[in-house]
Amino acid sequence: MRFAVSPVGSAKDLLRLVCFSPGTLAPPWRARATDALTRHRLGLLAVVGGGGPLGCAPDFLRPEPAAFLTDIDTALHQIATTPQEQVRHELAGAVNGHSWDPASGHSAPRRLLQALDRGEEHFAHRLADEMGRFWQSALKPSWPAIRARLEADVTTRASEIAQYGLAEALNRLAPNLEWRDGELLVHPGPDSAHQLTLDAEGVILTPSVFVDCALFCAGEPSGTPEPRTPLIVYPAAQVDCLPPAQDHPLIGEMWRKLLAELSQPRSTTEIAQRLYLSPATVSYHLQILHRAGLVTRARRSRQVFYQRLGAAM
Repeated sequence: MRFAVSPVGSAKDLLRLVCFSPGTLAPPWRARATDALTRHRLGLLAVVGGGGPLGCAPDFLRPEPAAFLTDIDTALHQIATTPQEQVRHELAGAVNGHSWDPASGHSAPRRLLQALDRGEEHFAHRLADEMGRFWQSALKPSWPAIRARLEADVTTRASEIAQYGLAEALNRLAPNLEWRDGELLVHPGPDSAHQLTLDAEGVILTPSVFVDCALFCAGEPSGTPEPRTPLIVYPAAQVDCLPPAQDHPLIGEMWRKLLAELSQPRSTTEIAQRLYLSPATVSYHLQILHRAGLVTRARRSRQVFYQRLGAAM
């Protein structure tokens, strides 16, 4: 089991909400995501990536993260270069019974069928391009803060594993996620008829600020051209308090203490001494705060000094 932070996964979760549950989004997020889809004419992405009220979107739109943090360009390349047989396999499932169920009278949208006429390779490249534009417009401005929040969540989960054990930590991840008798169960919603059982050697856990329950991503268990490690998306801490797009979330007493110390420039060693912490711990959190745009840093001789954003170095 390992954790991962996924920028393209976060974009996928935001896309799903704005397409099929916009009322659950805070107004700034809803406006930004809707504007991105309409202004850049991302109709195919909305049709395929939103998932639909009757099923789930193709799994290749959420590629398996190869590392703890996969940058957006690498993830988009993974989408664009999805093997043609994998695209064909997953879209066949979507058209024939997942997102658009013939038995219900919901036919596959014409936009999807027209895009498929040009072949699976073109289809994957176009989806990657539209996902990239959606990311740039809707999510990139807030990604440093969101990334910091997700990384802080993973730190919290690692602490829970150390304190309470793996089983208890897994049971704390989401209300519909349960570890029972050696099995990890993702309970579907009351309206879902989709059930899947997998034997797997591992699982990837990735937090998201755009979900309120656990979601499962693994591809089909049989006949999948490119098997992948099962991935479970779970709600990051304080998902109900998602801030407006322009805000930076502050997480935990540790960050508050660090920011309080940074009203003037201080080195990692100095902060560690003042707060009775190890330099490694302070350095780790300062790097997250810096990536989130909450602190600045400047090198003086052989030392790096950090200061809270807004104060002159």
